[in-house]
Amino acid sequence: MRMPLHWTVLLLGALTVAPFAAEAALRLYVSYVAKREPLFRSDAQTGWRNAPNLLTTLINAAGEEWSIRTDQNGQRLIAQDDPGARRRILILGDSLSFGEGIDIKDRFDVKMLSFLPGARVINTGTMGYGTDQEYVAFRNWKHLLGPGDTVLILLNQSDYFDVLRRRVVGRAKPYFEKFHGSFVLRTPSIGLLERWSDWSLVARVAARFFNRSSSDQASESLDPSQSIEIISFILDRIREEAPSGVRVVLAHQGTRDFLGPKLSLSSTIFCQFADVCIDLDDVLADPV
Repeated sequence: MRMPLHWTVLLLGALTVAPFAAEAALRLYVSYVAKREPLFRSDAQTGWRNAPNLLTTLINAAGEEWSIRTDQNGQRLIAQDDPGARRRILILGDSLSFGEGIDIKDRFDVKMLSFLPGARVINTGTMGYGTDQEYVAFRNWKHLLGPGDTVLILLNQSDYFDVLRRRVVGRAKPYFEKFHGSFVLRTPSIGLLERWSDWSLVARVAARFFNRSSSDQASESLDPSQSIEIISFILDRIREEAPSGVRVVLAHQGTRDFLGPKLSLSSTIFCQFADVCIDLDDVLADPV
């Protein structure tokens, strides 16, 4: 039995209007209830990056407000207007480097600057990044470094799994794949839905729903020895590609307490790739 024409028109109209109505409802919710701006943009190299020129306030796990304000590069704005800055510190990291959950005045590099006169920080920390994405960020910024400058790499427990993934929470990411006995960097496979999600809240919800991939969870069960090989390769590349006279500092966490019991590894396993190696296991175990 055929559907009457007017019912067909109404159905088609409802299907056409529904996405726009859903988008409007989500925008009203975000603007007036959640009061949360999009934190990320798709990026052809790193998969995603911090949204530029962002000003928003969020609630952390303790129920406290914390604010994010970024510059044109998506880096959180910090006060460092020293015209006499003679050296740069390029920071590579994830949520810890970004300062997730805390105001910028409490982030470690801001406190560090008061003890380092003449230094200027370039903090590329981005929530969710793995060491592979941090390597891509390093390649984008290394041309600014010169003799006397420093690359500070923060490596933590989540990185041992992140480098095994090709997607994280609905977003594609770059990854290293073994090819003819070495590793090759593969670019993220960013789909149309992900690109659309930069502008549409409906697309963002759909991307997270359809792409909460089983690979994200499957990575948790993979042998962490695979990630050791990948991370070692990445750290070696950073050391080799750092401009002459640039010091590499590695601050790592999780090797002794996480990988050690599993693989009988020393906490100094990655120290060969750095000029200075700092074990953060004791530091991060102390709430103070």
